[in-house]
Amino acid sequence: MKYLALVALGVCTCVGPVSAQTNVAPDGLTIYGRAEYDWQLRTATGGTISLEDYRGRVLFINLWATWCAPCRAELASIERLRDALRDTDVAFLMVSPEQPKTVQRFLRRHRYDLPALTEAERMPAAFGFRAVPTTFVVDRAGRIVLRHRGAAVWDQESVETFLRH
Repeated sequence: MKYLALVALGVCTCVGPVSAQTNVAPDGLTIYGRAEYDWQLRTATGGTISLEDYRGRVLFINLWATWCAPCRAELASIERLRDALRDTDVAFLMVSPEQPKTVQRFLRRHRYDLPALTEAERMPAAFGFRAVPTTFVVDRAGRIVLRHRGAAVWDQESVETFLRH
């Protein structure tokens, strides 16, 4: 299986097509829109959290499913990236449309230590979600600065540097 290597993240040139809704900010980042923080997610224990709880932090939001082979292929690299960024305020939100028990069982069986979140409601339209896997990065100002559709190898120095930026 081939993976897209995200090596030029400094200007987000290799993370997918630029739509008419994008623009370039003064800091050189491509902006795919503004995050809508009014999104409810279910935790593994059945509670609910809101994206609003993470406002002001860098968000790495990965939409995936246990039945999706490309999604499963990128989980290990996401976990290694998350481990490399433990000393930062980057929040990793792994969101599945499936039932919480299905996701928890899958992660436990494959020994992943990733946050298991499921959709309590559909993702807001502002993100432009179309298919799994899709990954979004939202900066501290609430700008969607990365939208990547498809699997990728995430545990690369360029990605880590981008998220620390």
